[in-house]
Amino acid sequence: MTTSGWAQQLAAVAIFDTIQSISSISAAAALIDRGLRLNMDGIAELRIPARVLNVAAAGMWVAEEAPAPVRQLVFSNAAILPPRKLSVLMAYTKTQAESSNIEAIVRATLGEAAGLALDAGMFSASAGSAAAPPGLFNGITPLTPATGGGQAAMVDDIEALINALAANGAGAAPVFVCAAKQAAAMKTLVGPKFDFPIFASTSLPAGTVAAVEAASFCSAFSSVPEFTTSRTAAVHFEDTSPQDITGGSPSPAVPVRSAFQTESILLKMDLRASWGLRAVGHAQWIQNAAW
Repeated sequence: MTTSGWAQQLAAVAIFDTIQSISSISAAAALIDRGLRLNMDGIAELRIPARVLNVAAAGMWVAEEAPAPVRQLVFSNAAILPPRKLSVLMAYTKTQAESSNIEAIVRATLGEAAGLALDAGMFSASAGSAAAPPGLFNGITPLTPATGGGQAAMVDDIEALINALAANGAGAAPVFVCAAKQAAAMKTLVGPKFDFPIFASTSLPAGTVAAVEAASFCSAFSSVPEFTTSRTAAVHFEDTSPQDITGGSPSPAVPVRSAFQTESILLKMDLRASWGLRAVGHAQWIQNAAW
């Protein structure tokens, strides 16, 4: 216990334990559990090298005593993971804290809500910003859905997604992420030999079906989600566009509440995270599926 960093192996699993605990309600958590997981503590930016793989990289067949070819492998920084932060504040009274398990309930609820927030951010076409990581579908044109509905249309859509992955050097170990309706249909209609994982996400609009190469997916998290409390802070109680208490618009911000004056407790959660794919085109999606 006197060794510097002696507990880092214990601390590093805390965030992934949290993610695994919400994987039943979060497709993002299930995908994170299958991909490359990295620790973001003390790191300003992670650059994950990706290989540009083709058959020529293996060389060529040569005859006895013939010289072997020399190939130059090509690598790129396909996944650049800057740290981003998911934050939220909750408030409850001192009386609630003393007469109930409100803090444990709030922490559990925040964890489950974080899973839904991961889904909404990860399985989107949103561009990255100074606040949030880009969605996995950013820059990826949706494939044209099959028509006619039913099992035949589902099979055509699955084939189209796998073919699109294969065209970009993926498709060996895809994970399907679908809107709840399409996930239920897939699990009902595919046969027992269909061995690709299927995850439902309530954050996806109905008709959305995606295939992601799990081996190409990488994510980075701080070792633990940070929970802090305060009984003295003053906070702008705003859930959409919070402002500084003074200097924003309006100034002073309204409504502002003092935890000390109202004998309240403020609980804040910060989750530092980022994600990406190690190769272009390793996530494909379809909108408005007919089945």
